[in-house]
Amino acid sequence: MTIEMKMNNNGPYHSQYNGQKAKELCGCGIYPLRTKVQGPADIADGDDILDEVLFNFKANMLFQQYNVKGSGDRTLLYLTLYVHQVLRLLKDKTQDDAKKTFLEMKTKSFEHPGDKGFPLSGFLSAPANSEEADDWKSYMKQCREELWIRVVEKIYVRPTESGTPDKFWTMFCKRKFLGKVLN
Repeated sequence: MTIEMKMNNNGPYHSQYNGQKAKELCGCGIYPLRTKVQGPADIADGDDILDEVLFNFKANMLFQQYNVKGSGDRTLLYLTLYVHQVLRLLKDKTQDDAKKTFLEMKTKSFEHPGDKGFPLSGFLSAPANSEEADDWKSYMKQCREELWIRVVEKIYVRPTESGTPDKFWTMFCKRKFLGKVLN
């Protein structure tokens, strides 16, 4: 699937994965990924949901409301919020510091739907059981690790003289996506 940006005068960009047959966990679609990171996702041939997140990130960050149209949108929302978190963490770091931060983040536990304080509880449903919660966390852990790698590749393409990331990406860490942030 190639990602195409279609003019959308009515608000944010929605996922092209909406309506595709896919397993759902906590309302999120579980889609194949183009990745070398170990995890439960099937391997994608071409572009994947992570490419779509990065492609639409800057435009979607400008909106304060999002009308969810399917499970692809829920996955897109969570991962967009995660990219925002990555940018906040890497705002003033060099590429070497980014690698160290990645190793720290990789081992940290993160909130999932149903947890108190989960920022997207209005969009994602709580897991029906602990198995669904574990499967969701496992898939999102794989997505998060791959997204981190891709974000670092994008923001350090043109680092500043001090080695910090591209300001045209980090400027979005000042905004809140849908008025929310991940902890």
